Amino acid sequence: MSVSPKLPILLFVANHLHFLNHYYIHLIEYFKLKGYQIMVMVPMTKENDRLNNGQDFKIHVLKQYPDNNNDTLNTLKMVTEIRKGIIEMKPIAIFTFTFKISIATAIASRNLRIPVYPTLTGLGFLFTHQKIMALISGYFCKFIFKKCPQIIFQNNTDYFYFLNKRWIRKENIGLINGSGIDLKYFSPIPYPADHKIRIILYLGRMQGDKGINCLIKSLIRLKEGRIPFKCILAGPINGGHPTDIPLAKLKEWQKEGLIIFIGNRLDVRPLLRQANILIQPSKREGLSRTILEAHACGRPVISSTAPGCGELIREGENGWIFSTGNEKKLALVLRKVLLLPYDILFSMSQKTPQSISCNYANRSVQEHYGRILNKQNSKMCEIY
Repeated sequence: MSVSPKLPILLFVANHLHFLNHYYIHLIEYFKLKGYQIMVMVPMTKENDRLNNGQDFKIHVLKQYPDNNNDTLNTLKMVTEIRKGIIEMKPIAIFTFTFKISIATAIASRNLRIPVYPTLTGLGFLFTHQKIMALISGYFCKFIFKKCPQIIFQNNTDYFYFLNKRWIRKENIGLINGSGIDLKYFSPIPYPADHKIRIILYLGRMQGDKGINCLIKSLIRLKEGRIPFKCILAGPINGGHPTDIPLAKLKEWQKEGLIIFIGNRLDVRPLLRQANILIQPSKREGLSRTILEAHACGRPVISSTAPGCGELIREGENGWIFSTGNEKKLALVLRKVLLLPYDILFSMSQKTPQSISCNYANRSVQEHYGRILNKQNSKMCEIY
């Protein structure tokens, strides 16, 4: 791997190239404009070449990335491979995203005197399904992240969970308002005309942990109650997650008249244009960008009370909430919203974009990470 010696190198590490392209390409571009060379380290997937799509950064592909958290041997191999890549690239700082690969990178970089800044974008499968393993992993974070100048969270629930467990020291913990949103790209869209059948839109991965099963059970209740609706599901499938919903099951639900599955869409604005409401039934998020995108476009949202979701909803102003995983409550909320007078929904759609603070914008997120790096550079100048 050849690396230009002319520019200081920043290394971005994530569990998937799609994740960085979707959520953090604006941050990569920001640091490139600031005069940094960007390197990316991600596990091997068939999509890497296609997703890079001519981007002006170099990719180091990890051959080892265990799907199973209990796969100790391959985890050690991954840590060794990450360390070797870091030594070869010689970055001045490392930004990591998501829990598992942040832990691996923090371990791999020990004693290399290169600061690692983990961003924990939601705590995911480990903390929702493997409680004992989560507690063990959290406890060891005290030692694994000890050398990290700052560990960044995206919602207050996760922030205070780690803080109250004393897994991370207060001076080493940071809070950021999500991964950013382009408020020029996502801007108010005219609300659809009144129709007898209203459209519910879901945008996200097809996973049980995203609340899809809860949504389906609530739609069954609506259908049994003869409430007219059309529910569109758009997003990727078969991502390798333990709770992935197979295409065959989606087709089965579609045949039953519960959903219309249309696959993944790079530009979701045409879908938001059709939709009367967006549904976010997830069990846990870092900070739901889907909700922010819908609000920016003027679409009210029905959301679970899950971390990273419920705090974005102002009941009756920009949406409604239901208890996470409670299909009965979700069905009741959906029924209420689907039967609301059109002028109430229209009025909410006009006010909803006003609930988006500039703190959620790309620029705010860029400046947050920029301050982190500036602080580090200042310390380096003091040393030398």
